[in-house]
Amino acid sequence: MTVLRNTNITYYFIAVGLFISLKFGFTLADNNDLIFLLKPTDKLVGLLTGSHSIYLPVSGYYHEHLDIIIDKSCSGFNFWVLSFLLFTYLTLKYVERTLSRILTIPIALIGAYLLTIFVNTSRIFASIVVQNQTKNIFLNQQHIVHEAIGIITNLSFLILAYVLIEKLLIHKRQNAKFA
Repeated sequence: MTVLRNTNITYYFIAVGLFISLKFGFTLADNNDLIFLLKPTDKLVGLLTGSHSIYLPVSGYYHEHLDIIIDKSCSGFNFWVLSFLLFTYLTLKYVERTLSRILTIPIALIGAYLLTIFVNTSRIFASIVVQNQTKNIFLNQQHIVHEAIGIITNLSFLILAYVLIEKLLIHKRQNAKFA
């Protein structure tokens, strides 16, 4: 396993470099730059709530019926890049072939993207439901409720993804040894 880790160092550096570049890019990004995350999330939130939105480039996706805006801060970008690092680290830990290592980074980006759309939609939907139920209880504290739901949802899914992916990779590796 020590030799395997040393051979992965290049891929770890590439992944961390990409992570840093993406995080820097995010500081310069606006809603239009994050449309690849915002649009699918907005469509799924619309399907779950029956609400229709209009896209305002400066503001984001506005749902008049729900009185919410899905914008850069709701894009799930940080979750995406963290998930990417998680997927990359776990996969490199268990793959041995050079081609598998090379494919790890693009596959991790895509897998993290798909997970992000699902988690982000879940987080926004949960936030809508919970805030509607608690708006009379926490009159001026809805932003705290919103933040708490985001933290709990994202952390729960990150932990769950880690556990499930690691179990899947361990299972795959054990089955490959017996084949």
